[in-house]
Amino acid sequence: MSAPFDELTTGRRAWIARAGLRELATTIGRPGREAVAARPDLLARVDQHAASIRESLGGTLLDPVALAGYSAAIRDAASEAGDTLDDWSQPSWAMLRLLAVCTLTDP
Repeated sequence: MSAPFDELTTGRRAWIARAGLRELATTIGRPGREAVAARPDLLARVDQHAASIRESLGGTLLDPVALAGYSAAIRDAASEAGDTLDDWSQPSWAMLRLLAVCTLTDP
């Protein structure tokens, strides 16, 4: 039986968070960056999302655990809404938000 996330050590929580963010970088970050390269208009939208995330999570020093939790909540909500997070020809709010998380974790 595994311990609830709150009972894990700080180091273990950080390791789990970084693993989740690496997976996000693969599934959203790579195709999202390709979409931005092909459609520069998306860059400004992603930058606005990144600024909003910074503000909502408390400033410039962003904790990987907080970012991972935040991105997991967005993915869960998108999934419940039926968003497959894969149509970069018309990216949803959730896709742009998650891409912004990627830019914050790997500037």
